[in-house]
Amino acid sequence: MTTKAIALMGVLQNLQRTMNQGIAFGILFCALGVGALAAAEGGQSVSGGLAPSPGRPLEYEEPRFLAAAINGQGSESGKLLFKFEREAVRSGNKLNVQRDYAYPDGKLAARERAVYEGNDLVLYELQETQIGARGSARIQRVPGNPAKGTIEFEYSKAPGEAPSTSTEALAANTLIGDMVAPFLVSHWEELSRGAKVKCRYIVVPRRETVGFNFVKDTERSGQDAAVVVIRMEAASPFIAVLVDPGYFTMEKAPPHRVLQFVGRTVPKMRSGTKWKDLDAVTVFDWKTAH
Repeated sequence: MTTKAIALMGVLQNLQRTMNQGIAFGILFCALGVGALAAAEGGQSVSGGLAPSPGRPLEYEEPRFLAAAINGQGSESGKLLFKFEREAVRSGNKLNVQRDYAYPDGKLAARERAVYEGNDLVLYELQETQIGARGSARIQRVPGNPAKGTIEFEYSKAPGEAPSTSTEALAANTLIGDMVAPFLVSHWEELSRGAKVKCRYIVVPRRETVGFNFVKDTERSGQDAAVVVIRMEAASPFIAVLVDPGYFTMEKAPPHRVLQFVGRTVPKMRSGTKWKDLDAVTVFDWKTAH
């Protein structure tokens, strides 16, 4: 077998792996927590390993409560599929964030949990209640150099199943959904002038990070104020074939809150006997946020 044939086989195997595992990104969300640090435009790093000053909100602390409606598209446009709630509880320099996705009747569909120490993510947990799967990504940083470290993944597809594990080097701008909004705000100047902003996105079911790019898509006048739409798309052409871009509608004026997200979300939808990934319209309720 030639070298080119071997390389092509490797590409096809990776693509098949992607298709088999699905891309359950829970990009949603993204829209969470435009806090005091995130609202300061022009920053080039979400955290940089810096501890906040005493009494100052942590980067992902606010809003401490935020709700959203996850609605269908196409023939189900406007139909409420799931309800989303985010709650953040701070204890000293530690922040615990819980993000619940529930059916309209209140039954839990999925849950995410994020733990931050200062402004650094140390643990992300995913509970896929619908399918009985669960997993986590734990970040271990090098003492004295928090920008360096590793991500330790584990994921179980079914209750009682031994988890599969993997380890990956921690890269700059590694995000989960809860971190996306502050990340976009911290790069607002670049996005406004049309520059492409890159990140690595933690995908627990795949036990790895996946590259994504953010770029300004459109700008228009909204019902109450001008808005900017930021497009999020997979950096890999192979994953881009499987996952449509996501679109964040954000306030043009500070604090640049995310008003709506169109794209892949965490809960799934049943189709016959199978569960399929869901692209939906998520509308955030900032009137009840605090």
